[in-house]
Amino acid sequence: MSINVAPDTLNRHDTIASKSEHASSPDPETIEYAEPDTKYAWLVAIAALLNLATTMGTLNSFGVYQQYYLNTLYSTDSAVSISWISTLISFCMFVGGVFTGKLVDKFGFRITCFSGSVVCCIALILASFTSRVWQLVLTQGIMLGLGASLIFSPSISVVAQWHTKHRVLATGIAVAGGGIGGMVFSVATEKIIDNVSYKWSLRILGLLLFTISGASSMVYKRRIAPAQGSNTRLLFTIARDPRFICIALAVMFINMGYFEPLLYVPTLAVIQSGSQSTSSNIVLVFNAGTTIGRVLSGLISKLIGPANTNLASNFLCCLFVCIFMFGINTVVGYYIFSALFGTISTLYLAVNTHILAHEFGPQVVASSVGLSMACCGVGVLVGNPVQGVLYETYDKTHTKFNAVSAWAVACFAAATACYMVLRWLVGRKHKVSWFQKI
Repeated sequence: MSINVAPDTLNRHDTIASKSEHASSPDPETIEYAEPDTKYAWLVAIAALLNLATTMGTLNSFGVYQQYYLNTLYSTDSAVSISWISTLISFCMFVGGVFTGKLVDKFGFRITCFSGSVVCCIALILASFTSRVWQLVLTQGIMLGLGASLIFSPSISVVAQWHTKHRVLATGIAVAGGGIGGMVFSVATEKIIDNVSYKWSLRILGLLLFTISGASSMVYKRRIAPAQGSNTRLLFTIARDPRFICIALAVMFINMGYFEPLLYVPTLAVIQSGSQSTSSNIVLVFNAGTTIGRVLSGLISKLIGPANTNLASNFLCCLFVCIFMFGINTVVGYYIFSALFGTISTLYLAVNTHILAHEFGPQVVASSVGLSMACCGVGVLVGNPVQGVLYETYDKTHTKFNAVSAWAVACFAAATACYMVLRWLVGRKHKVSWFQKI
């Protein structure tokens, strides 16, 4: 048997040429450098958890920064201008996934993710020296988002490559890092802002991100050789598949409405409670919910099937926003809503990765996941500014959130419809009825 060494240097594993067992891939031949589902595969999942704890944790804790910007540091600036910071973090992080797939194919997971940790660290340190909102948009928004894109999508893809039997569980554990990081960074950020300074909170966060993410990236190795042929042709082949189109539209609609609870509920809770600490507490509860949901995504998917999980979770998100944002306008209600919504709303991250790897093949998972994340970015770019305009026009003067909540309901309803079509397409392909697990 011939011996190949992966570009990420895989300790001389024998090359295994095999067809993808379950996937319908553009390239049926899959060259493997190592066996999946080994102990090392779980080490990769833990490294991805730490990487995503820093990137998604930074994003999920931005509610604390937004509340500080809106009410203290830049209280005379509009909510729309400030919302562009979080919008561009998410947009650049997600849309950058289109290019990270090609970078991973060329340089490997390790170099790509380590480079991202360097960029993120520099972006946060530069942000600490800013004095205008537009400067924060460039540093804490665009630059941080681009750096995070080099870590985010590859960290999800590398876990999917190393796991087959427990792919949803392993990916769920990895993306649970976002919730854990959000909880840690939310509390730490508020404490540092209160006891030291806002500027030092950014510097410390940047150094922590570089240290944790940079070290974790060293664990990453490529298990499967990248698909042969043009990356552009591969992306086009995936993008025109009806199953991918359903996933792409669904994640776009999800991210058009997802940030309403994350960015605006903490502000409303502070207004009603009169306590600044309520904001960080709400963010903390939300991130705890996302952590639990992502870990449980594997179990839920195993019980009812990945396609059914996506369909049910988005329907419940739509229902929860209707009940709690329109019917139960109390601080206690916001805590309960943040826990439930956080648990349910991000199940799609792990489940979609499994569906993409299963339907299109693990050798193209970096490209397929990256392309789907780009669609998330389009949703963020559209959704956050629209919510900012709705808040300024209809909600701000009445200290209510009916307009932005109605927008979130419409977005999750549209995502539910997309996942319903995906469920039908996958069910038809595998000859499974609506009442069976898939």
